[in-house]
Amino acid sequence: MRTKTWAAVACAGLLAGGVVVAQPPKGEPAKSAPAAVEHPKVGGESLVTVLGDAQTALGKLRDYSCTFTRQEMVKDKIGAEQVAEMKVRTKPVGVYVRFARPSEVAGMEVAYSAARKTMKMRYRPAGAAGAKGFHSIDLDDEKFLAANRHPVTEWTMAAVLDRISAATAREKTLNNPVEVYAGEYQFAGKNVTRYEVLTRRQHAFRYAYRMLIYVDKDTKMLVRYEAYDQPKSGAAVGDLLEAYSFTDMKANPGVGESTFDS
Repeated sequence: MRTKTWAAVACAGLLAGGVVVAQPPKGEPAKSAPAAVEHPKVGGESLVTVLGDAQTALGKLRDYSCTFTRQEMVKDKIGAEQVAEMKVRTKPVGVYVRFARPSEVAGMEVAYSAARKTMKMRYRPAGAAGAKGFHSIDLDDEKFLAANRHPVTEWTMAAVLDRISAATAREKTLNNPVEVYAGEYQFAGKNVTRYEVLTRRQHAFRYAYRMLIYVDKDTKMLVRYEAYDQPKSGAAVGDLLEAYSFTDMKANPGVGESTFDS
């Protein structure tokens, strides 16, 4: 059994609009961070159970609000970390996101409601273009996806869990090995279990070489997810493809249909 020190302490600060900033886990260890014990490899069925428990816990909520932090690679270029306020209704699905930083995206708002039975979302761009207010665009609008890795419907906790489940299920269908390692950490002031998922065998349909999944030990909720590409020759870690954090979460705050009229 190996012991490894990990720094995953979230820094909080108030932004305009009341958004609380939660930083992602840092790569360098902090002296004050607790030690994390690496556990032996666990079977693929254990990961299925973990994801199922997270989906079950989320399914008990009518809605939630949180600070949403993301970083994505779009068109082979990694973007800056972005922080936003997120409000989600679980059924029928509704998503509202308002970005607070960095300045390039500050003020951008996106809203979607499945209750309207349309594949349109309301979108207000950042900056001067946003002065004209909201306009309706397709969820898969080409211009929007040129700057965003996924449609807004795939930013939620449920969507991320589905993404992980689909990626690992695909490997199983192809009879490819999936390695899973678990460790105990802290993130954003929460005791979490971090699952490291490795799908080393390259193929055209592989989603990521390495995924990190952080699950709150008490609530079973997903709090952070990271996906990495295959490491390049001589590199220890592959390029970051995407990272999403859900922090400062409030369960059932009352997210009504009017939220998505913003």
